Amino acid sequence: MATLDLSTDNLVEDVKPLVFVISDARGETAYVVVRAAAAQFPDDAIEIVRLSNADSLDKVKEFLSSHVDNDRPMAVFHTFSDKNLRRDVRHELDAMGIPSIDLLGPAITVLSTLTGTEPSNKIGAYRDQLEQQ
Repeated sequence: MATLDLSTDNLVEDVKPLVFVISDARGETAYVVVRAAAAQFPDDAIEIVRLSNADSLDKVKEFLSSHVDNDRPMAVFHTFSDKNLRRDVRHELDAMGIPSIDLLGPAITVLSTLTGTEPSNKIGAYRDQLEQQ
């Protein structure tokens, strides 16, 4: 990743940060959130790379191994329906030193607590609901 040169307080390299949007479905939810956040910054402040249909840790690891650029600042925003996959991906990203944001897990946890029911963990559940309306 780009580093800070403490002697000049400038970035050693002027590079565009890389943001990965990873989802077990299409990734529209995470993409919209990242685009909304990115709108607070100058145009083209970040590069967004998406991985859809990431329904296993192996798929995520394969994607990361071919897309991670250690010369650029990076972060991952993800939406996974399955709590075990969320946990495994988080552990992998932590081990790689890549900051990440779980956009779906905390909301599912709160709603589960409020309703007293377990989530379905169904991939694409929101899209399916929209299609039924």
